[in-house]
Amino acid sequence: MIALKYGKRKVINYRGARIVVGGLTARNKIDILLYISKELGMSNEERALYDQVLRLAQEIFEADNCTLRLFDGKYLQPVAFINENTGKRRPLLPGEGFSGAVFAEGKSKLILDLNQHPEYLDRFETTQCVLCVPIMSDNEKLGTISIEKTISHFYRKDDLEILEAMASQIALAVTKVRLISRLQEEKRKVQKIQEQLEWDLRMGRNVQEQIISRNIAPWNCLYFSAFYQPMVEVSGDFFQVWRSREHVTIFLADVSGHGVPAALITMTLHHQFMNCMDRGLGLMETLEEINNHTQPILPEGIYFTAQILRIYADYSFSYVNAGHVKIIQYHHEDHKFSEWDSKGIPLGITVLKREQYEERFGLLKPGDMLLFLTDGMSEQRNKKGEEVGLGRILHWLQEALKENEPQFDCEKIKNTFLDKWRAFVGDTPQGDDLTFLLVGFSPKQREALQIYDRAKKAFIKGQLEQAEKLSQRAHETEPNFTQNLILLSKIAMLKKEYGQTAHFLELYLRNTGDKNPQIHYLLGLAYLRSGHITLAKKVYKKILAMKHDYLRAYLALAQCYLKEGSFPKARRTLENALLVFPQEPKIRNFMKKVEDYASAKL
Repeated sequence: MIALKYGKRKVINYRGARIVVGGLTARNKIDILLYISKELGMSNEERALYDQVLRLAQEIFEADNCTLRLFDGKYLQPVAFINENTGKRRPLLPGEGFSGAVFAEGKSKLILDLNQHPEYLDRFETTQCVLCVPIMSDNEKLGTISIEKTISHFYRKDDLEILEAMASQIALAVTKVRLISRLQEEKRKVQKIQEQLEWDLRMGRNVQEQIISRNIAPWNCLYFSAFYQPMVEVSGDFFQVWRSREHVTIFLADVSGHGVPAALITMTLHHQFMNCMDRGLGLMETLEEINNHTQPILPEGIYFTAQILRIYADYSFSYVNAGHVKIIQYHHEDHKFSEWDSKGIPLGITVLKREQYEERFGLLKPGDMLLFLTDGMSEQRNKKGEEVGLGRILHWLQEALKENEPQFDCEKIKNTFLDKWRAFVGDTPQGDDLTFLLVGFSPKQREALQIYDRAKKAFIKGQLEQAEKLSQRAHETEPNFTQNLILLSKIAMLKKEYGQTAHFLELYLRNTGDKNPQIHYLLGLAYLRSGHITLAKKVYKKILAMKHDYLRAYLALAQCYLKEGSFPKARRTLENALLVFPQEPKIRNFMKKVEDYASAKL
């Protein structure tokens, strides 16, 4: 509240004229101007500024009404007022009404009696005396402010001078709050963009998590343990383990750069790699295919190093490197390391020429390990600026192996190694994407193989109990020996232990990724005979997706629907089978069986 004491002004008739009695002294005016400047300077938000203007109008000018209008490029919009007119207060065009006239002319007006100026009056207007001043900033017209009274001749020229000074302060305040408002709006936009970007990155991270699995199932006595840590939300590092019954293939790549561009390229690499594997391509063919499909779409200056290694059923392996970090092999027999490298430039730079690359061959023995990594692991520095280096990595891995003897647990070995790596680098900011993949060949494979050979001979001779006993021993010795899992499932099927049959076949398929329809059919049969109809249907549908002309899968799926009483689905399945096998009597016989069942139910 203004700290001034002054008498209320009055309008009286004196000698035939209307004059004002009371009001403000010259000292009052100075104090009021300082007060206006202070009060309006405190507002940082438009609505608060408008409310402050209205309060000052009532407090200083004893106004019955006050209207603040701001120009929007076409109209003078009434953004704030004390009282609404009888008719709704409307936007004005420049030149319309007293506010429009003041805005258009850029000159203040003191209208003592509006009844003498009907051109300024709106319908239902009750104002008699008006002060109206343009609000301007550096010759730019921002709007107008009018002080209104229902008593004519209420204001004097002194009041107009105060309102003009107040309008100057309003112009500064409006400019300031608009600037603040724009800055806040820009900040909100930036924040929204940032939030959207963060959401997009999280989604990208989720997608990458789907194609880069850190929980990798074993493959025929080979165990995997992976560490993967992007420098930001998404990564330019990529690795994939692809398995089949005959071999397992490991692909590792490191795209130059970081963040979203590099991560998008890893999506392409994933697609191309999986496509090559599904087509049964060799290692050199796979690298050639990936390079020649990816290189034309890469941004200038972007490339990627890569390596691909395939381990076969006899545990021999082949390897091709394309400018990537060497693979390390740990030899269990002598506890030494060897390095695997071959000539080859990074991919994505030019068309791949096979003579620029070399395929090398090696062998894994029980207890051996392979270490794959990207250069972020070896090039990370600690607070002293010391680089980790390959020497320290081998030393820490050697210590991790010793600390976990006699157990063979890739996960524990990896975690022990990472503890040592982290102890060295401390809390130094991560300088690159980090990937570390450990592949271990179970030292118990040889013993399990010997027991399995005896079990297989007993099975061939028809000695089912002996075969089961030996096969169980082999499984206890090494639970992920795939040949033995098949033998266990066969024994369980012969003994009509369908739950056990399904269990061993599930393990086998999870470990090998075998797409042989016959194996999947046996799993579906085990589900069907153990009463798990839903699981059986899922398996038979998968078989038909892999091989649409597998007759037994059609018949088995129809049987599942028949058991559920879903006669239309059983009929539709058999009709689909007839499209593939139009002359097959088994289908027509089954169709008749379905119709008979359906009729019996009716």
